[in-house]
Amino acid sequence: METIAAGMRFDSPYINQETITEATRRVDEEGRRLGVGGGGLHFDTRRFALTVEYMKAFELHRGYCVEIGSLEYLSSKVIWSFFPGSTVRGTESDLRYDPLPFADNSVDNVICTEVIEHISDISYRQATTLNGIFFFLDEVYRVLRVGGRALISTPNATSLWAIQRAMMQQAPLMYDWHFREFTKREMRQIVEYAGFEVVEHNAEFVWHLWDFSPVEEFMRNSNYELSDRGDDQFMIIEKPAQRIRRPHNLNLPSEKIWKEGGLRLVKNQIRRKLYNLDLRLKLAARRFAGRN
Repeated sequence: METIAAGMRFDSPYINQETITEATRRVDEEGRRLGVGGGGLHFDTRRFALTVEYMKAFELHRGYCVEIGSLEYLSSKVIWSFFPGSTVRGTESDLRYDPLPFADNSVDNVICTEVIEHISDISYRQATTLNGIFFFLDEVYRVLRVGGRALISTPNATSLWAIQRAMMQQAPLMYDWHFREFTKREMRQIVEYAGFEVVEHNAEFVWHLWDFSPVEEFMRNSNYELSDRGDDQFMIIEKPAQRIRRPHNLNLPSEKIWKEGGLRLVKNQIRRKLYNLDLRLKLAARRFAGRN
């Protein structure tokens, strides 16, 4: 029996070819209207179509909805065009420390696609303590009503794509400017620590649909797990009636340790600037002496 590599098929129960075809048409139409081109009809429309089907399956387009990010983005315009009767508001705040501009328990559904990996720590331009992400999730929890849900999509750090890149001696990141990409296990711990219940959590093949069979064969022969190797995670989380924060074992550095390291970094930067200033003053003094 012929074996089909996981990376060659797109067999998610949350998508169908008609949705992909229609999303392709809308990407082209909206792209020309916005003057940004059609995007990658492979790279964009599959994710858009998958997002639409998750929203349909879990009714995330009903009630009062919030999209994390601007509604003027191509992705938002295409996705929400499938739900013309929906009430949706976008956001513009710094998610690391700005409260979401909505009242407590006032939102039915939150759509957060390809955002988590872009949130750095509150005080640092990196994602190490994850306090920026935890603040954001606390805000999502606050504004959702009990039983309200959020869709989160984010790259899968242990995908076949990431493994293949590592084997090719390339950084195993979906995009170099992401602060951090997460495994499925890490993402589940993060949202459960924030007090959410996980309703659905899948690793989908969205971005890269080619033959990963050499990588799969190596993993199979080495007895490595092949499940959950899609390149993008799709999570549906729900706000329960009683908030229970489940402990995580992410082994994050403490705020105290990281602040001490940050202070050392600041001191080193001050020393460097003072050293450079001293050099400039000496050069200026030499030029002045030479003129006289």
